[in-house]
Amino acid sequence: MPAMNQFPPITPDDYVIALMGMTGVGKSSFIQLFTEEGVPVGTSLDSCTEQCGIYRCHLPGDPRVFWLVDTPGFDDSKRSDYEILRELVTWLIKSYSDNIQLTGIIYLHRILDVRLGGTAMRNLRMFKKLVGQDNLGSIILATTFWGSVDNMIGIERENQLMTTDEFWGGMIKKGSWVFRHDQQHISGQQIISYLLDRNQRSTYRIQREMVDQRKTLDQTAAGAEVQEQVEKLRLKYEAELETLRDEMREAIKTKDFESQKEIEKIRKEHEAWIRRQEIEQQKAQARAEELWQTREAEREQSRKAAKKQLKELNLQLQKMREKAARRRYGIDAEMQAHIDRQQEEIRRWREAYENRTRCIVM
Repeated sequence: MPAMNQFPPITPDDYVIALMGMTGVGKSSFIQLFTEEGVPVGTSLDSCTEQCGIYRCHLPGDPRVFWLVDTPGFDDSKRSDYEILRELVTWLIKSYSDNIQLTGIIYLHRILDVRLGGTAMRNLRMFKKLVGQDNLGSIILATTFWGSVDNMIGIERENQLMTTDEFWGGMIKKGSWVFRHDQQHISGQQIISYLLDRNQRSTYRIQREMVDQRKTLDQTAAGAEVQEQVEKLRLKYEAELETLRDEMREAIKTKDFESQKEIEKIRKEHEAWIRRQEIEQQKAQARAEELWQTREAEREQSRKAAKKQLKELNLQLQKMREKAARRRYGIDAEMQAHIDRQQEEIRRWREAYENRTRCIVM
C-alpha cells in the first residue's frame, strides 16, 4: 500500500477503470484479483467502501499498468444517497478537470438476486443518470456469484436483464457489453482486456453537466434522481410523524410509559433524518470546485478523527501490556485475549485511516 498522503501518480495517458454497483456485488474482490495492495473486502452486506479508492493493477504477462477504482454503492447501510453521490461525483469531476478520462466502467450485479427491484433498481437508475447515453460502449455490465445459483436459473435471470430495456436492454442496444464474472482471474482478465484493447477514453454525463455546463449538483440528472427519492421518503416520514403525535397523545392519556419511550425514540430518528437531508440538499447546491473543497474538508476531518482514535487505541494497548508485564506469572489467557481484541481493533482503525488517506486525488 502506498505511504500515507502519497497518492498514485495518475496521468491522462493511464488506463483508469471504475467499478460500480451495489454493496456486496464483489467490487473489492474483483480489484484484489489484479493488485498486490490490500483491498478492504466486506464479509457482510454492510459497505466497507466509504470513499473512492484507487489501486495499481496489472494482468499476468501483460506489461500494461491500469488503475481500478473502488466506489461506494447507492445502498450504503450508514450513509444517505446524497452523501454517496457527492463522494462519487467529486472524484469524477476532479479527474475530468485534471484531463483524466476513464477507460471504462464495470457495473457489477449479483446473478443470485431473485429480482431487480427496490434498492437494486434505484442503484441502476442512479448509474444510468451518471453515465448518460453517450459512450455506452465503454460500459461493462457484469454478473457475479454464478457459483451460488443454479446455472439454468442464472441464465434465465441474465436473459431478463439483457432483454428488458428498463434493466440492461436499453444500454446494450447502445453499445454496452455483458460479461459473466465467476470471481476468478480468467473472467476478470477477459473484462479488463476488452477495455484495455478498446483503448478509448470516455466522458460521462455528470462530468459534462458539472464541469462543461457549470451546473450545481442538484441541477444534474443524478442530483434530480436523488432529490426525487429523498422527497418521497420525506413525505412518508412527515406522515408517520403526524401519526406518532396522535399515538403519543393516546399513550400519555393512558399513562403507557413504555409506548411513550418507543414513540419518542422513533420521532427523534425521523426528525434527525429530515434535518440531515436538509443539510445534504444545501451541500448539493454547489458547483464542481465548491464540491471538491467541501469534500476535501470532510476528508481531512475524517482522517483526523481516525488518527486520533488510532492513537487512543495504541495507548490503551500499551497500558494493557504494561499491566500484563507487572503480573508475576506473565500474561494469562484472559489478558492475552483482551490484547488480541485490542490489536484487531487497532488494525481495523489503521486500515480505516489509510483508506481515508488514500482517497483519490488526481
